[in-house]
Amino acid sequence: MFRPARMQKLSIVTLNKYSKATIDALHEKGYIQIDDLSEVIQEDEAYEGLGVSKQDPVASRIASLSMKCNNIIDTLKSAEQSQSIVDVIKGYISPKEIQPKTVENLQSDELADKAEEIINKVDNVLSPIESRMNEIGSEKTKYKDSLNVANQLSSFDIDFAYLQNSKYTNVITGRLPTDNLAEAKSQIEEITQEVEIAEGSTTTSGDVTYVPLIIVCASKFEEEISGVLRRLEFEKLDVTNLSGKSNEIIEASESKLDELESERKQCLKDIDEIGQRSKEHLLVINEQLEVEKERTEIYSYFGETETSKMFQAWVPKDKVEETKSLIDELTDGHSVIETEDPTDEEIDNNKVPVKQMNPGFAKPYELFVNMYSTPNYKDIDPTIIMALCFPFFFGYCLTDAFYGIILAIVGFILYQGMGKFSKTYKSFGVIVVQCGLWTILLGLLTGGFIGDFVPRFIMGDANAALPTVLPDINAFAHPENILILAIIIGLIHLNIAFLFGIIDNVKRGNIKELCGGQLCWVLIELAIVLFVVTGSLPLLGIVFVIALLLLIYGVGPMGVMDIFGFLGDILSYSRLLALCLSTGGIAMTANLLCEMLTGMIPYVGIVLGIIVFLAVHLFNIAFQSMGAFIHSLRLHFVEFFGNFYEGDSAEFVPFKASRIYTKLKE
Repeated sequence: MFRPARMQKLSIVTLNKYSKATIDALHEKGYIQIDDLSEVIQEDEAYEGLGVSKQDPVASRIASLSMKCNNIIDTLKSAEQSQSIVDVIKGYISPKEIQPKTVENLQSDELADKAEEIINKVDNVLSPIESRMNEIGSEKTKYKDSLNVANQLSSFDIDFAYLQNSKYTNVITGRLPTDNLAEAKSQIEEITQEVEIAEGSTTTSGDVTYVPLIIVCASKFEEEISGVLRRLEFEKLDVTNLSGKSNEIIEASESKLDELESERKQCLKDIDEIGQRSKEHLLVINEQLEVEKERTEIYSYFGETETSKMFQAWVPKDKVEETKSLIDELTDGHSVIETEDPTDEEIDNNKVPVKQMNPGFAKPYELFVNMYSTPNYKDIDPTIIMALCFPFFFGYCLTDAFYGIILAIVGFILYQGMGKFSKTYKSFGVIVVQCGLWTILLGLLTGGFIGDFVPRFIMGDANAALPTVLPDINAFAHPENILILAIIIGLIHLNIAFLFGIIDNVKRGNIKELCGGQLCWVLIELAIVLFVVTGSLPLLGIVFVIALLLLIYGVGPMGVMDIFGFLGDILSYSRLLALCLSTGGIAMTANLLCEMLTGMIPYVGIVLGIIVFLAVHLFNIAFQSMGAFIHSLRLHFVEFFGNFYEGDSAEFVPFKASRIYTKLKE
């Protein structure tokens, strides 16, 4: 329970004709993690006579079809009508249940033929619409550019057909910052006097005022004049192929853009209709392709001879016999299976994949533990302790029963909604519910229910306590007891870490780490306890000196400075008090402001009071929940894990078919 699953390595050799059925069945079961032998076979003489297995010839075709199918599905999704915020929320709370379709386990080439037929059938209808959509996009860009040019030059009453270049003259059109106009004219006149510059009405864009210009010059001076204009931040407007006056171009462009937008919407509607007819079939065939793709690509991990294939896999010990029986059955006994325990070298070098074995209530917290580091195969897995302590610490930080009710409801919605289809959402849902329940319990015991709402507004005495409050831990009356309790809880938490560290170091024979990492701190605590119980200073001194000598032996003379770190770890748990009081303080402030506003300002004060009440409490729930989450996580990652936990192993990744839209026909 506190250790990862014990693993064994299977080396399997079977005939080529049985390999497909064997791999397919193992993929569906998901018991094994297959090792990549491609490099080992080429480097290790023990594998002499084996070659690296070639990928299934149909693998590239499967991968290509999967990519094409994904692209079509993405196109169909992009055309779906956008949902209202209400529908989005409904989707999270009660997502549509997917009914998987029963499918047969086809041969790779049969599946590829079937997929190609389905995909091409949809693609033949979809491709012309996609092509037209691309054309519409290009046309819209062209007309938007024309509209922009016409708007910028709208102050000129001239047919743009007259602004085209000729054999001997060039026309430059665009806009220039008005601050640079005088300098531009001066520099152009230095180049040539044979130039005409027409100015339009100024316009402002941001903080800059621009003047539109039409410049007519001899062709031989165009390049030099353009160079001057570029240096002065001239923005060229291309009138090539435009004809008609600006108002005519604007009207025509806007009309054409409306027409194109209408056509684009019709194309999207057509694509959406195709999606409604075909998307379900595409999702099913795409999932089959993805599963088959994994199966065909895994062969590159194998070794092979002309008639056989060989592969190695890690299997949890409790699944070894079932896996061996399955392989033996599928190969009609034509297989050789060798079972090995992990070697010391593999364990020491973290080559053994880790599969965590935790009870249901603790399973969601594997997410947090793996966020820090996957447990080491030879070490203790701290997930259960985190599952017990994290929601308790969270509730201790928040300590408001009403806030806890809100969190529990949110967690339940996550669990019952998106949690049905996402392991991550499901885990978070369970964690949030547990945090909410602890918050409710500790809130009732310490006097928090929307701050002091009940005493202030219902009982009529802001200093009264809730009937559920334990007087000695009333957060508003005895914060010092909350602090003492937090330190005691911190010491228990740290000593669990010391115990785990002692067990692991004794098992490994790491005496120095044992003395300098855990044993010295336990003895220091023991010295203090003995002094409190017996009052004997000599006994305190003797045990403390022994602890100090162990510390110096373990980490050297500078290790004495670690005493301050140890004290810092203990005092770090005082953050539980700080967050407890800040949650209650802000909640009380919200209630007090509401009371003051409703009492001081007739009628309007009631509305203002309610608004302030809701706004501050919503902020408090969100902000303090985030703080409780971060600090509870920190107490585990820094204070708890820092005293024993190494991690750094690879997670067990099973070779397993991921199915949502399909289920295999039995």
